[in-house]
Amino acid sequence: MASLLIHNAAQIATATGRYARGTDMHHVRLYARTSIYIQDGIIRAIGSPLELEQSFPPASQVIDATDCAVIPGLIDSHTHLVFAGSREKEFALRLSGATYQEIASQGGGILSTVSATRKASKDELKSIAARYLSLALAHGTTTMEVKTGYGLNEETELKLLDVIEELNAEQPITLVPTFLGAHAFPPDCTKSEYLDLLHRLLPRVATKAKFIDAFVEENYFNLEQTEVLCRKAKQFGLLPRLHVNQFSSSGGVALGLRLGAVSLDHLEKLSNEEIHLLAQSETVATLLPCVSLFLGYGYPPARTLIDSGAIVAIASNFNPGSAMNLNMQLVMFVACAQMSLSPNEALTAATLNAAYSLGLSDTLGSIEIGKHADLVILDTPTFEQAIYFFGINHSKTVIKNGVVVWTC
Repeated sequence: MASLLIHNAAQIATATGRYARGTDMHHVRLYARTSIYIQDGIIRAIGSPLELEQSFPPASQVIDATDCAVIPGLIDSHTHLVFAGSREKEFALRLSGATYQEIASQGGGILSTVSATRKASKDELKSIAARYLSLALAHGTTTMEVKTGYGLNEETELKLLDVIEELNAEQPITLVPTFLGAHAFPPDCTKSEYLDLLHRLLPRVATKAKFIDAFVEENYFNLEQTEVLCRKAKQFGLLPRLHVNQFSSSGGVALGLRLGAVSLDHLEKLSNEEIHLLAQSETVATLLPCVSLFLGYGYPPARTLIDSGAIVAIASNFNPGSAMNLNMQLVMFVACAQMSLSPNEALTAATLNAAYSLGLSDTLGSIEIGKHADLVILDTPTFEQAIYFFGINHSKTVIKNGVVVWTC
């Protein structure tokens, strides 16, 4: 049986349990001068180096973690990974004063990426996405939610799901697929025709995706369209996780909670009543700090959400239009520096609570006996230093299911 000993870590830092809400997000378990014994990909023991040496047979592999912190593998629970093309010209337009909505109205935005993605072959899309995944892995991401949404027709949306499925089998990061056909309305059919297509696709999509998503916003998908689609999707086993309240507060939170959404994402524009509703629910509030950084608009009220008792996660929202970033270490820094999370809360949000939003926290998201050994060994003696010393990659070794999958 394969075994791995992570020996004498300066610090092990982890949230614990299925999820943490409110002020409990700050309660991170810290171990000093501690080792982790892993067998067949599962964490079997956490204890002093001497204790583990005496209690277990010699490990097949030993990693000396002296002067290093160890954290759970980072979980990026909101990405738009698979697409072709890039939109750096829109970035320049935005710097000159154009808004996200203005760029979209001129043929840019989501539809420009849809055009490039439709033209790309499956092999081309896989190659592009595989490169992005290698960058994410190097920065410590071991699990990633991946949305479709840059196809907006039957052929390409299904092709994107095939790309996600094949990449999930071909590289180390666990990929969790979400069907986001309701990302925007395509220009080559009417809204009614496209909604009919989305409904017809659900039985096929449900064999490949775990979640259903929709961009609930003015000029995109309204409350009624989203509710009808999600209720039908639930009949096929697809669980809702929704883009809501990015640009306006127009009922998206109440709708998501009524639908039993596992996660409501963005949440830049929240009323006090909506914060209260989220705090009383078991729906995860997934915040996307680098979108506010990139677009230069207000951050979601993270501090109020946590203090009110909500379950908060953070994610990259990797996409070509508003968050071209795969570094979850940077996401944690921005969450702390701009949204007033403590480092403990940022770690919890990027691991345990993100895992919970994907239905995976029984096996992933924390360093606990019996859970999968998805770990990041950092080049800093504390995890706090890796957040504070921002802008560089602090991953030294990345471990997936007890196997070293990346090392510097």
